[in-house]
Amino acid sequence: MKKFVLILTTITLFGGVFFVLRFAEKPGDTFSCPNCNVVLITLTNLRYDHMSGNGYMRPTTPALDDLAKESVVFDNAFAHSSWTLPEGISIFTSLYPYQHGVMNRYDGSVLSQDTPTLIDVLSENGYLTAGFTGGFDYSEAFGLTNGFGEYRECIEGKEEEVWRYGKISCSAPKALEWIQNHRGRKFFIHVQGYDPHCPFSQEGSRYDPDYAGTVDFSNCLWTFGKTEPEIKDGKPYYAVDSSTTEGKMSILLSEEDVAHLVALYDESITKSDEAIGLFLSEIEKLGLNDNTIVIFTSEHGDMLGKNGRFMRGGPLRGTFYDDVLHVPFFIKHPKLNPARLEGLVEHVDIMPTVLDLLGIKPPPGLEGKSVVPVLAGGKEIREYVFAGSEFHPQDNPYFDESSRTEAIRSKDFKLIKESILSTTPPSFEVELYDLRKDLEELHNVAEDNRDILEQLLPKLNEWSEKIREGK
Repeated sequence: MKKFVLILTTITLFGGVFFVLRFAEKPGDTFSCPNCNVVLITLTNLRYDHMSGNGYMRPTTPALDDLAKESVVFDNAFAHSSWTLPEGISIFTSLYPYQHGVMNRYDGSVLSQDTPTLIDVLSENGYLTAGFTGGFDYSEAFGLTNGFGEYRECIEGKEEEVWRYGKISCSAPKALEWIQNHRGRKFFIHVQGYDPHCPFSQEGSRYDPDYAGTVDFSNCLWTFGKTEPEIKDGKPYYAVDSSTTEGKMSILLSEEDVAHLVALYDESITKSDEAIGLFLSEIEKLGLNDNTIVIFTSEHGDMLGKNGRFMRGGPLRGTFYDDVLHVPFFIKHPKLNPARLEGLVEHVDIMPTVLDLLGIKPPPGLEGKSVVPVLAGGKEIREYVFAGSEFHPQDNPYFDESSRTEAIRSKDFKLIKESILSTTPPSFEVELYDLRKDLEELHNVAEDNRDILEQLLPKLNEWSEKIREGK
């Protein structure tokens, strides 16, 4: 039987639009690809709208743009949380963060061994499994990546080192070597890196060479809520925290500093794109290109100053803007012609989609839906997408309230709800955005659209109660 390879790639980006290609199944073929190999590539923190192929102003992602041109692209794919640990586990389990329960690095949260993962199911169906990641939130300590037959963390030339952000320029060559040694067997491999995650690349200034500021960008800069600029000499400055200020908000960013921060972020994207391009070209040289399926997505994006918000600050309100939740999702499949599809999909849909394409029966209890019906006839599988997670600080100098942040989104409207759990009763605030007029989510229209608010808020509350309490 002819062998196929399935590659899944994950990146978080934002905004623009590709050209649209006519979608069609190649004549005489089906979507089923039994015995395919599976490669999952996740590039953490890459925003949808910072991909050049999505209309971004800089040539950040030429290799990924080429991949998208050969893929079925889902332009409305969304994550469920604002950071890697819960989101990575949601991708592999097809469960929302509330369900798998791993939403804190430091409270001993571990994925239950009774929870079936994509790794487990493929292993049980005869696949060799391997993971090559940048560590940190993909550490084996959280109970996910320890399920791989072989797992290695690749961090700046060092391996098996926990709690540091590793790059895909390190993990991809290691993964390629593994593929070269195991391509005679069907396999599942995960390749991941944190290249576009702060602190961003300091190796150069490709996109802002004339920057003359003095801000130290070698640490992550963040806020924990919406901030207003301070005006000095008629110019706005944004107060941010870092690991060096411990909640004092003592670093002030000018508009020029913010622009340079974005330029460094974009440069990090470009460097990671180069590594992914080399990886994909080597896959082709190995003769695997014609029997390879590529699925490309990302854990989450980032905030780069919009509404005075920087980074994501955990699952607090503002971190659930589309800057963070809207992620790219590509499927390159030898039996499918390229296309761009507008239907809403979620990260939890990845696991059932992979199993469906491979002809493997999914385990019970998955929340996601296979997108194969969409491929078969353009059918949309969701009217709404959801996000939700909790934040319980432990000795956090920046934010000391337990909180829950949730969102519901259609193609037309987005509702964000933040609850502070430590008050009695819990307090909450909402933001409503009319995406038909305000894709940037700059204008909260909750007061002017009570009918839409009264429609979406009960749906979000019903989803939250069902998912959190297993009803």
